Amino acid sequence: METAGTFKTLGRYPVGDSSFTKIRQKGQIYVDKTELLYHLTHDTDYYFLSRPRRFGKSLMLSTLKAYFEGKKELFEGLAMSRLEKDWKHYPVIHLSMGAKNFDKVEALEILLENILKDNESTLGVIQDGENSQTRFYNLIRNAAKKYGENVVILIDEYDKPMLDTRHISDELHEGIKSLIRGFYGCIKESAEYIRFVMITGVTKFSHVNIFSGLNNLSDISLEPAYNALCGISESEMTEYFSEDMRVFAECNGMTPTVAADSFRKHYDGYRFASVGENIYNPFSTLNAFNKMRFGNYWFASGTSYYLVKEMEQSNFDFEKLEGVTISEENMMGVRVSPDNIIALLYQAGYLTIKCYNPETWMYVLGFPNKEVSSGFFNNLIAVSVRPSSRPFSSANILECATSGDAEGMMQLFKYVLAQYNYHQVDADVTEKFFNTVMYTISMAIGLHTNSELNTARGRIDMTIETRRFVYIIEFKVNSYPKRALAQINEMGYADRYAGDPRTIIKIGANFSKTKRNLTGWLIEQ
Repeated sequence: METAGTFKTLGRYPVGDSSFTKIRQKGQIYVDKTELLYHLTHDTDYYFLSRPRRFGKSLMLSTLKAYFEGKKELFEGLAMSRLEKDWKHYPVIHLSMGAKNFDKVEALEILLENILKDNESTLGVIQDGENSQTRFYNLIRNAAKKYGENVVILIDEYDKPMLDTRHISDELHEGIKSLIRGFYGCIKESAEYIRFVMITGVTKFSHVNIFSGLNNLSDISLEPAYNALCGISESEMTEYFSEDMRVFAECNGMTPTVAADSFRKHYDGYRFASVGENIYNPFSTLNAFNKMRFGNYWFASGTSYYLVKEMEQSNFDFEKLEGVTISEENMMGVRVSPDNIIALLYQAGYLTIKCYNPETWMYVLGFPNKEVSSGFFNNLIAVSVRPSSRPFSSANILECATSGDAEGMMQLFKYVLAQYNYHQVDADVTEKFFNTVMYTISMAIGLHTNSELNTARGRIDMTIETRRFVYIIEFKVNSYPKRALAQINEMGYADRYAGDPRTIIKIGANFSKTKRNLTGWLIEQ
């Protein structure tokens, strides 16, 4: 596709390609992270980095690989070309654990053997060994001796074998962990032959046990200096994508300002440190530019099975995800369990850092953007709600809400509630349960929703805001809609929106404990 002027978008975006060499050879857009990588490689020798899936970890490792292999020509025009004065060719061992599913321990052993064979072939080191652990140790030592330089070790998706097997069986999971523990132990035993190590993954799952003895492994996952190491910062969006934004706006009938604001709402909002710029999701951003339309690209690319299982086993309050607080120790904790679901959601990219209190060492987390919040709640509904023979249309609810059809909106909400499994709803269910479900449904379809919103005289159960309408909703259980509506008026909940040009619609609704559903509502406009 070629747009106005001479600006071309065809082939510009490396969607799904994490090879630094290919990207540079094809002349595709590369957001220059090499100044950060230069400082990284000249500071400490052993690193660990946690970032969500499809967030640029593999591309970062590929860039490091090209740098340590001395491919100076690929860095022409990048920061590294002016910073590095002493280019060397180091032997690089690159391991990626993300290419296979693990239904037995032998599958991991076979994968490790094949990965080592590939590295042996690349480095020209012919050897054998009785198992993957022996081969890894020998490869490190023999490569260092052959090249006369210490070895660089890059490990991608180190945690995938453990995450894949966590909910299959304890025996398999422990067997996988034991194999990996011994394999990575070669790094500790080979310290004298190693120049640099970078290990990446989504979570610090069993971090201490897996990397036992690597007490010099520097975790930079929360370091402000490396907040933007993966992803696209706001300043980088301006530097690299200003013309792309103009073309996107033209293709979608927007002004560049409106298009940029929409990109922020959809894909920006991540932060991986106590301070620093917000970060755009690179996978979704590049896909949106490539296809010239918005979409939930990151979320649609898959939800990890282990995360769904952890969510099913956890008993947390959906409403409290936005603004939840957590300590640094817990957020980057070494154990992943249902008791630490907030940390898991952060590491997986569903929550991000909103702010940090240095006095208490506490982080405040929340959803980074519209893509994640709507996709996350859709996923929760998929986990919690019994499949229906006639699935509701989120588009219909959205259409009712945006057009001011409060009656139609409430009828559809009632239909969705009817899909809940009767046996999964406690007979002594409280108003809070129904509030949570209504909030979840509204968030799932992308409505701007608030729960228990504070006012000068009380708290509004729920508000839904669209471009032209504001819905103020009060819920009662085993009562009457008239009482709920009366509370809205008596407490002056609409005063919060005094001066707002949008139409205010008040809804008093009643739930029945026995029917587990809405049994009536009154609407006042």
